[in-house]
Amino acid sequence: MEEAKGRHFHYAWVIMFCGCAIVGVNLGVLSYTIGNFYLPLSLELGVGVGSVSFYQTMCSFASAFTFPTARKLISKYDLRAVLAAATLSASLAYAAMSRVQSLWQVYACAVWMGVSIAFYGGVTVPLMINNWFKRNNGTVYGICLATAGVLGIIANPIINSIVNGISWRAGYMAISIFMAALLLPVSIFLVRLRPEDKGMRPYGEKEAMEMDKLAGKAPLQGEKKGVPAAAAFKSRAFIAVLLCTPCLGIIFSVTNHITTYASVIGIGAGMGAYLTSFSLVGGTLGKLTLGRLSDRHGVKFSLGLAEGCAALGILSVIAASKVGTWLLFPAVLIFGYGASTTSLMGALIPRAVFGDRDYDRILSYTSMGMSIGSGLVNPVYGYLYDMTGSYIPSFCFAVCVIAFCITTGFYAISEGKKLMAKYN
Repeated sequence: MEEAKGRHFHYAWVIMFCGCAIVGVNLGVLSYTIGNFYLPLSLELGVGVGSVSFYQTMCSFASAFTFPTARKLISKYDLRAVLAAATLSASLAYAAMSRVQSLWQVYACAVWMGVSIAFYGGVTVPLMINNWFKRNNGTVYGICLATAGVLGIIANPIINSIVNGISWRAGYMAISIFMAALLLPVSIFLVRLRPEDKGMRPYGEKEAMEMDKLAGKAPLQGEKKGVPAAAAFKSRAFIAVLLCTPCLGIIFSVTNHITTYASVIGIGAGMGAYLTSFSLVGGTLGKLTLGRLSDRHGVKFSLGLAEGCAALGILSVIAASKVGTWLLFPAVLIFGYGASTTSLMGALIPRAVFGDRDYDRILSYTSMGMSIGSGLVNPVYGYLYDMTGSYIPSFCFAVCVIAFCITTGFYAISEGKKLMAKYN
């Protein structure tokens, strides 16, 4: 099981590449390009944009309810077989989406997509990274998420060109082909859930054990520290995590309204697209740096910094109506830096609170709560605008959500320290 002495290359770096590919496709391609399809789909099917965009909510709910099952299948069977089957299913779902003729077919495909891509989201990549990297796993996961931001910046104009130049059907088919071409080889040949599957030990395990030994808390080799899932589920910390993590998705959803906001204030949807790109650039920087800051200074510090930037960005957007529209660009950049770390913080917070012992079980349920909670609350932004004719109430609501997120997150981490002391 031990690595050969003198070996310089560790397979953990291949796992990081796999994580970048999986998260990059799941977020950068599937999520960040979805806005290109709403209007053309609604025009062809003869329904409202709201009716079409609801398919994303259905997709999120389907994923949420699949997370626990996905965790069990990933733990029980070979990860390569599970991910290959999920990739093939997701690719077929997007191909089917290119052939829909009615709204019910859109919704049916949305559920099919959600069930399939649940194996990319939720626990898969965080668990892989957590198993393979015993040091700096927050930094590594941040790099995976940053890749999603870069892919989103690249994929969005490409998909937009295909949709506008050919058709939205061609756009869905392009996504289907790209997903299969990239993720099938990764799933079949490269991924491994645990270092033991390759006869190896985790990267940085020796250094991590030495640091723990110096701190007087070294566990036995292979032993995982943390709170048992049964105890975690009954704790106040778990309730606080379930309240905190949906807020991350709710806050990020402001990004989906940037283009509309730009049109409302008279600077045009084209300028709104540039603002959205600025937000994604900020998110890429946040994913690269906040994971590393979490490794160095703790998740509590990173959460406070991320949500503080998100609040500052939104308040600056509001102030731009008085100061000048030039302020919108730095505002959305700062907002994106903090708000675009939804997946990063969603994975780091449960680990900081409950440790590694039953991390996969706990994360599957907190991810489920995050998807359901954010899916339920996200429409509030649109409803507030419909009722008031302004996005200011929506932005104020987002700032309140940020305050609630920080409060519940800090409380969960504090309670988690007590639980960790009790069980370790």
